[in-house]
Amino acid sequence: MAVDVIVGLQRGDEGKGRFVDMAAKDYDIVARFNGGNNAGHTVVLANGDVLKLHLVPSGIAHPGVVNIIGNGTLVNLPKLVEEIATIEAKGIKVTPDNLKISSSAHLIIPSHIYDDEIREAGEGRQGSTKSGIAQVSAAKALRVGVRAEMLKDDPEGLKTAIYDALMVQKPLREAAGLPAIDERKIADDYVDSTKHLAAFITDTVVYVNEALRAEKPARVLAEGAQAFLLDIDHGMYPYTTSTSTTSGGVASGLGIAPSFIGKVTGVAKAVQSHVGGGPYITEVTNEAELARLHGDMTTVDAEYGTTTGRKRRLGYLDLPQIRRANLINGTNEVILSKVDWVPRYGDMIKICVAYEKDGKRIEIAPDSAIAIEQSTPIYETLPSWSEDIQAVRSYADLPQQAKDYVEFIDGMLGVKVSILGVGPEPDQIIIR
Repeated sequence: MAVDVIVGLQRGDEGKGRFVDMAAKDYDIVARFNGGNNAGHTVVLANGDVLKLHLVPSGIAHPGVVNIIGNGTLVNLPKLVEEIATIEAKGIKVTPDNLKISSSAHLIIPSHIYDDEIREAGEGRQGSTKSGIAQVSAAKALRVGVRAEMLKDDPEGLKTAIYDALMVQKPLREAAGLPAIDERKIADDYVDSTKHLAAFITDTVVYVNEALRAEKPARVLAEGAQAFLLDIDHGMYPYTTSTSTTSGGVASGLGIAPSFIGKVTGVAKAVQSHVGGGPYITEVTNEAELARLHGDMTTVDAEYGTTTGRKRRLGYLDLPQIRRANLINGTNEVILSKVDWVPRYGDMIKICVAYEKDGKRIEIAPDSAIAIEQSTPIYETLPSWSEDIQAVRSYADLPQQAKDYVEFIDGMLGVKVSILGVGPEPDQIIIR
């Protein structure tokens, strides 16, 4: 049985969690393979409640689904405790039977968070979520990190590692003007407040591989966090995250053979958005148009970051960038969310179909922030529609301009748009 994958094709916030939640009922295992609690997925439950997830996979709301936090994820244990409490407050039980944490997942510890705060307060800031993601990734690469196994097998050693890291860092905190802290208490509290999570920690590599190789193989869905342009290798470096956000990261992030990877579904958003720094050459900067695009900021689908709470930058759909994402992910199908928002652009819809760089037209976006910034978008325009399509459930019932818009994207990408999101509710989709 293959491992199917859902990844973001743009800059994040495409609505991946919603579509993972929609698909989860058809799988036995839903697994996170990258990122940490800097990611944010919003799921609207069947009763209308909104569930905001940061580390727990989006299959948690489905009975019988086992959720895996894989070895490629970066785990902030106190934040995970808070997230589990939030999930259980919605009436969803979280136990070691439906949530498993990889023993080899690296832990975000307090010194990583302080390091992030120190960097973001200085000239080298990058618009980080201050979640310690870059810092824990650096520790992992330097082979000085701590892993989830320590909470289970050596909690006192974990306390010592946290304390020692804070003491080494103390002069840097003082130089940055951060308040004094009680290093010993912070180390003890970190472990003591999370020690019950030891029951969730296991060798998830063996668990997933045994499930895939069973007489009745498990159906596994890998849920990507962040999105293509934030990939550490293929994104708009250096304005990226610190883990692999593409389908290629599934094999290493879950510990499975690449041959197990099956269908790759990429999620894109018709009204493209971004939170944080980095070049955004199709960004809408006209204040009136931007206000029209954002609309009512109190709705469930308002454009602000699930993790950061920051208002998102919005822009025109960028097809060259999606082409590159499809190339590297091996995308088999595209889900296009927020199609109901497209009329907010006005009577005509601008779509970036290519870039111009150094006097040449390029169809696939370049591979770095520098090269993207040196490019100019080439647009084509399509007529918009005025009808409200949130109640439409059949592709045939869409306005002709909406169908023309979707089929234009199909043709330009060479990958079929198989599902349209036409509203924030679970049933507001159109399957082609």
